[in-house]
Amino acid sequence: MEIAKAAALEVLSCKDDILQEEFDIRYQDVKLLMKNYRKLRTYYDKVSDDTLEVNAICSMHRKTGLMMSHVDKMLTAYRVLCERSEIPEETRRWEVLYLRYMSDERMNLRDIAERLNINKRTLYRDTDRAMEDMAVLLFGIEAIGTWRHSMRCSA
Repeated sequence: MEIAKAAALEVLSCKDDILQEEFDIRYQDVKLLMKNYRKLRTYYDKVSDDTLEVNAICSMHRKTGLMMSHVDKMLTAYRVLCERSEIPEETRRWEVLYLRYMSDERMNLRDIAERLNINKRTLYRDTDRAMEDMAVLLFGIEAIGTWRHSMRCSA
């Protein structure tokens, strides 16, 4: 009986580690996706199927297109959610995300903070929260579960 109890406790402790690792991976994936948004958008928009001769490259182009289509839809949904919110911080989060990762006008963090009349710490906090929100939109219920787990563990 004690062996079974010990084994169950070991499995539960591993589960927490796995959930935390999934949380970290999703968060990093969203950060990388947003950091490379302009490049991925350019890649998909500029590379023509006519100019691609290697099947693997064509396949990557299609996969990139599907992913970028999904990302763009979720970004549009996030923009609408933020703009319709009565909470000013949520509206600002969209502005931070847009100016930092999507705007044609490249701005450094200091300039974004000045434009939005916030300090850099608030800019980082808004970016982190926007990434969490985007993870939920991009990954659905799986992201909710890992974020809820992460919040519970840090509480």
